[in-house]
Amino acid sequence: MTALTAEQQRKVLDGAVQLFAKSDLDAITLDKLSRTSGISSFDIVRHYQSRENILVAVLERELELMASAAHAPELRMPGETLRDELQVLARVILEEYRRRIPFLGRLLAQSLQDPKVGALFYRCFIVQGRRLFTEFLNERKAVGELRRDLDVEAAAAIFLAAVTGPILLVEVFGGRDVERLDDDRLLASIADVFLRGVR
Repeated sequence: MTALTAEQQRKVLDGAVQLFAKSDLDAITLDKLSRTSGISSFDIVRHYQSRENILVAVLERELELMASAAHAPELRMPGETLRDELQVLARVILEEYRRRIPFLGRLLAQSLQDPKVGALFYRCFIVQGRRLFTEFLNERKAVGELRRDLDVEAAAAIFLAAVTGPILLVEVFGGRDVERLDDDRLLASIADVFLRGVR
């Protein structure tokens, strides 16, 4: 791929997120993306080569933003526990998902209709997100904070499902019109239940 500058890439990906939040993937044309981002169609095609590559780049960027909240155990503040760290990480995930609800909701809807989009979403966002959280848990296991026999991959999948499931149900599927989600109580409970299982 011929490189766009970092700023041009940001504009293209921001434009793609805006368009994905309003339209199906098939309805997003190169011309619309060019107008929204302010980057020429030629440069977008030359850099990304396909619509799928743009979607992959968007998903990878979204994950990077969420992953930046996790830090090494030795960087904890004095008195901070693994429970505190899990709650902070869960809150970041929750807030990042919430900020992207129009985009994620549209992507989930399209994933249900188009298995190729679903597989792309799963491979680039779900699997990669689980890998990042698995690294986080492996670091905590290495310093003795988690059980030695813990299946870290399964634990990562369970934690991420516990955090993202309620937000998707409440925000994407209209649950907020039925009940209010108490974020603090939810995240504290998820951290407590998770820690009982992994310790």
